[in-house]
Amino acid sequence: MNYSSASKKSLGEQAYEQIREAIITLQFKPGQMVYESELGARLGMSRTPVREGIRMLLMEDLIEVLPQRGMRVSLISQAKVEDIRFVRESLEVSAFRQVAGQWHQDDKGFALAGKQLTNLLEEQRAAGQEGDVLAFLNLDEAFHRLIMEQTRNHTLIAVVSQMRSHLNRVRLLGLRGSSSMESLVNEHQSMLNAIMNNDEATTVQILTYHLRRLRADLAPLHAKFPDYFID
Repeated sequence: MNYSSASKKSLGEQAYEQIREAIITLQFKPGQMVYESELGARLGMSRTPVREGIRMLLMEDLIEVLPQRGMRVSLISQAKVEDIRFVRESLEVSAFRQVAGQWHQDDKGFALAGKQLTNLLEEQRAAGQEGDVLAFLNLDEAFHRLIMEQTRNHTLIAVVSQMRSHLNRVRLLGLRGSSSMESLVNEHQSMLNAIMNNDEATTVQILTYHLRRLRADLAPLHAKFPDYFID
């Protein structure tokens, strides 16, 4: 977050975003106890904005209250992850199909987006080769978001972005030590090729397979990290 964007947000909103990012990126582990005083010291904020941030995280089910014990980072629910993945798939499939149908290389906007998407893929491939999982995941999100931005549907983009919290904890766990990063980038490249060729059917086929990878990852991750899951 740059200074100009941060300055437009309340301290409570900044606290929410920073704590949320720490949860999504597993700096705060599922099930880890959290305390207002420690969060305030970490963020350099008083308890008031920290409490406001926590309140928003409680509403998002990323933090939960344990009676007479305090608060902890919510454990991962396989059922919730699958529910959210299904909704994300439904929305993204519609968006990507629309973009594939409308893509026109002679249009300056699409031409610029094509160059930006190609650059993102190059950066993502490099991050995968370097084993930088967090950078890889952030570039993955940027790729999907940039395609959705071509729909100019800001509500869609906001909804999908909000859902990433519960999905990305699982995705980050799955990518660590994984050899799948190269194949994920190849799928992105194939998707982009299909979009640029106005091939809606192939775009949807690849995207659906791409997003359903998460379903296959859940059971092995639950077995590997049982303390991180609630079901």
